[in-house]
Amino acid sequence: MKTLLIPVDFSATSDNAVDFAIEWSKAYGYERIILLKTFYDTVFDHIVVSAEYAPVSPHYMARERQEASLQMDNLSQHIITKTNKEVQVVSMVSEAPLLRAILEVVRDESPELIVIGSDNFRYSSGSFIAGNLISIAKASPVRVLIVPAAYTYQPVKNILVPCDYKTLDSLHKLQNLQIPPQWDDSKLLVLNVDAKEKYLDPDEQLKLAEQHVHERLRDYKHEICYSSDKNIINGILNFTEKHKIQLIISLPGKHSFLYYLTHKSISDAICRNAREPVMILK
Repeated sequence: MKTLLIPVDFSATSDNAVDFAIEWSKAYGYERIILLKTFYDTVFDHIVVSAEYAPVSPHYMARERQEASLQMDNLSQHIITKTNKEVQVVSMVSEAPLLRAILEVVRDESPELIVIGSDNFRYSSGSFIAGNLISIAKASPVRVLIVPAAYTYQPVKNILVPCDYKTLDSLHKLQNLQIPPQWDDSKLLVLNVDAKEKYLDPDEQLKLAEQHVHERLRDYKHEICYSSDKNIINGILNFTEKHKIQLIISLPGKHSFLYYLTHKSISDAICRNAREPVMILK
C-alpha cells in the first residue's frame, strides 16, 4: 500500500503537518497514513522542575500516556473523516527515541514519504519533532517533506530545484521522485545562485552545464533561472518570494542545498525561513 508516515507530538505545528498530509494523500493517491508517537523518557523526564526535584510518579506517566492515546484516536478519526474513509489510518506508539522509532517504522512498514512540520520565526509551537527535523531528514532512507508552520496545502504548479553546477549528476535523483500525473503541467525551475553573474556572459563551461541540465530534465517541463545574490540561502528564499512556488526540492549530495544549510545555519534557513514545503530526495 502507498504509505505516508507522520511523526506527531500534538503541537500546533504537528497538527498542521497532519492537515497538509491529508490533502497531499488525497491528491497523490496514498492509501495508508501512519501516525507515530514516541514516549521515550530520559532521566530528566522523571524529574519535576521544582526546588525539591520530586520524581514524577508512575501514575502521572500512565495518565500522560492515556491522554496521548485519546489524542491519537481523535487524530485518526479526524483523518478518516477528512479522507472520506478512503485512507487507512494506523496509530503507532514507541518507547524508543524519536529517530530510532522513525527508522524502525520505515524498516517495518516501508512508507514512501515522511511528513514533518517545521516551526519558524513568525510562528513557533515549540514542537519537539520540529526541533529534530534535520536529524530525521539526514538519517531517513526515504523522502522527507518538511511543511512550514501554518502553511496550507496548494496544488503544485511551480517546483523550485536549487542546483549547484558542481553536482549536476545529482539531477538524476529527480527520476526517483516519480513525477506524478498531477505534475504534468507543473514546471521545474532550476535555480543557480551565481554571485559573480557569469550567466550574463556565459563561457563554454557554463553552457555545458546548462546543456547537462536540459539533458537530465528533457522529460520534464523546466526552466533554468539565476540569482546574483551573494548568499546562497538568501538567493533561494528571495526567489521564492518573487515567484509562485509551491514546493522546493532539495537534491542530495555534497554540494546540495541541504548540505549547505547543514553546515551554515539550519534554524535561520530552511527551518525558520522557508515559506514553502521542502522535499528532500534520497
